[in-house]
Amino acid sequence: ACDLNATNVCTRLAMSYEDKEHARYNIKKSIELYEKACALNDIRACDGLGFLYTRSESFMKPNEALSLKYFMKTCELAPYTCEKIATAYETGNKLKKNIDNAIKFYEKACDNNLTQSCSKLGRIHLENQNYKTALPFLIKACESKEDWSCTQVAKVYENGNKEVLKDKEKSVLFYDKACDFGSRTSCKNLALKYLSEENPAKNMHKVLHYFVKACDKADADACREVALIYKSGKNGVKINKMRSLNFFSKACNYGNEKSCKLKQ
Repeated sequence: ACDLNATNVCTRLAMSYEDKEHARYNIKKSIELYEKACALNDIRACDGLGFLYTRSESFMKPNEALSLKYFMKTCELAPYTCEKIATAYETGNKLKKNIDNAIKFYEKACDNNLTQSCSKLGRIHLENQNYKTALPFLIKACESKEDWSCTQVAKVYENGNKEVLKDKEKSVLFYDKACDFGSRTSCKNLALKYLSEENPAKNMHKVLHYFVKACDKADADACREVALIYKSGKNGVKINKMRSLNFFSKACNYGNEKSCKLKQ
């Protein structure tokens, strides 16, 4: 059947020849069959060749160039495999650790709109303090509602660095996106940011808005902050005992023990 270009048969045969526990173990034959199937665009065969060329056998040494060639073909045939290969290179699990190769495959995956790969690329570049390079990947992931990436973009613009200038408006914009997409920490950060301004009274509606959003995401400290604002009438907010008790109760339920004494 393999002679009739049945790629799945070729690949299964190649796998059996590759198995050291199998009676027909024969790496040369395995490579021959994998190459035939890979030439016909069989994903498993190309992937198998990629891994085979990382191995050391009696008649062959690891060949990184060939390994990369076949992994890249696997990636091009099935973009979902790009991230798997990238992760293996990044972590050193199944493949020898190689960050440069990891970046190549994460980029391929990101180009195919695999959001987590965009996020991972951003993280790698942030760790290497390549902020300008990191931003496009993080922004792309953020646009796909990946809250961690939105938060990282916000932090870059909030702090500024030698590559990216501080930009308060962009920082707030991306914290707001992160908050909307599920990051309670970003919601709380925005509330604290508005609360720390010179004239917080004019922004108390925003302070409450973001503290409440964080509270709705089970942030006990944020719930307590809302309760305290309504209890004291902080910065011009009208005192509201019922709302205060309600938010103390939420804070207590989410684990803030101090609030449990005040929810009565």
